[in-house]
Amino acid sequence: MDPRTVGPLLALGERVLTDSSHLFDDHDHRREAEDLLASVLDTEADDLDDQEEVSRRLRERYLSLVARRAGGEPFPLLVGHIVFNGLELKVKPGTFMPRPSSELTVGRAAKRLRGRKHPVLVDLATGTGPIAIAVADEVPHAEVWGADIDDAMLALGRRNARTLGITNVRLRRSDLYAGLPHRLMGSVDVVTGHIPYVPPDEVDDLPSEVREFEPLTSLTDYSEDGLGLMRRAVAEAPEWLKPGGWLLLEISHDLESKIRRLCTKAGLEDHGVGRDADDLSLVVEARKPRA
Repeated sequence: MDPRTVGPLLALGERVLTDSSHLFDDHDHRREAEDLLASVLDTEADDLDDQEEVSRRLRERYLSLVARRAGGEPFPLLVGHIVFNGLELKVKPGTFMPRPSSELTVGRAAKRLRGRKHPVLVDLATGTGPIAIAVADEVPHAEVWGADIDDAMLALGRRNARTLGITNVRLRRSDLYAGLPHRLMGSVDVVTGHIPYVPPDEVDDLPSEVREFEPLTSLTDYSEDGLGLMRRAVAEAPEWLKPGGWLLLEISHDLESKIRRLCTKAGLEDHGVGRDADDLSLVVEARKPRA
């Protein structure tokens, strides 16, 4: 029977998303079904009424969105934006989708910037700049830079920053540190990065929502083990960080020991890892020794 009210529509949407083989297993499929229907009904997910009848036109629109999501299309593309660290960021096809997991990096970085007189942060492989923009919003007196080689993603990030009225962030075309102002060398308080780390031969194993909808260059650097850019970012960090400055890198769990060893090899102090409450996000934390 064709579901006509909110409750059965949500149940159907959740079932379709749960059965999809194109999505990450850790998604909250019920919540995504609610958010999709809320966007169609132009309301908030928490205000949905299970007994409310939905018009045929809106039912068809909702089920079309569910089908697209089940096929792997990233959720933010379906609604045109993502809420990241409390900020609504516009998204578009062909760009790396901001990850909720990166909010951990934002929190850890902001904690280390607050209280400093003239704090400076550099976010590497910034993409559309979600980390850089969010940190700039959290610490308004900080000087924040985002570096990436993709002009289209940087342009979208700049538009988001302007729309939000965040003026203390600059997104610059830069191959890691290479295009940053020379004056920043030795004066950066925090370097962050969600740097590509997927080995090329593992890209095909990623869910469709990543593999088919995001630039491959945001997932892998095509080096043999996928860590070419990561090695450069770590090795060059000491000359950009001030004494006592921090390097914070978002990684997958299987890379923890390897990235921590890279940091130690570069002369940085190993300060372990930061984790979120669900142990889904992982940030390696290393510090440049004080003089």
